[in-house]
Amino acid sequence: MKNLLLPALLAALIMPVRAADQAKPAAKAAPTTATFYITEVKCSSCASSIDESLRKLPTVTKIADLSEATGFAIVTFDPQAVSYHQVAQAVFAAAPVHGDAYLASLKFIIPAYPKGDNAAKVDAIFAKHKSNVRVELKNKARGEFALFFEPLAVKAGTKGPQGWNLDQFVTAIQSPAPSGLGLTLEVKSEN
Repeated sequence: MKNLLLPALLAALIMPVRAADQAKPAAKAAPTTATFYITEVKCSSCASSIDESLRKLPTVTKIADLSEATGFAIVTFDPQAVSYHQVAQAVFAAAPVHGDAYLASLKFIIPAYPKGDNAAKVDAIFAKHKSNVRVELKNKARGEFALFFEPLAVKAGTKGPQGWNLDQFVTAIQSPAPSGLGLTLEVKSEN
């Protein structure tokens, strides 16, 4: 009986340890910091309204440099929980102080855009995202763009990021062929 009891006791002690090892949560994704260029910020009250709206988003941990003088906000958030689209929507949802809604955009560069047939290929990727974002070419020779967010259709009861997220876009541009174009995309940043 003692010979059977010892292995059973050891198994009872080891099993919870192994189960605990297997039940460990996945490593938490690192937050990202992005520069959102914002229109209609005319005073400190405008900046306060946008700041207040952004802080309602889960995982937004920092909002920096937002003022009437800068025209942008540097926002730190977890893109695994909140999308770039949701950040832009929070900017739009801020109570406008002077009557005009605030609009957030991103700026980026694809240096090889004007070379060969890259423009047509990149434009095809932009077209796939047109229900969520509108991309404007600002300087073709340098491959400079501005990305504007369409209104976000929030799906009630859905957790996690909704709408457009930068990662899917960057993957389509930067991944090597055949899954992507293999081009460099640089997102403009003020930090």
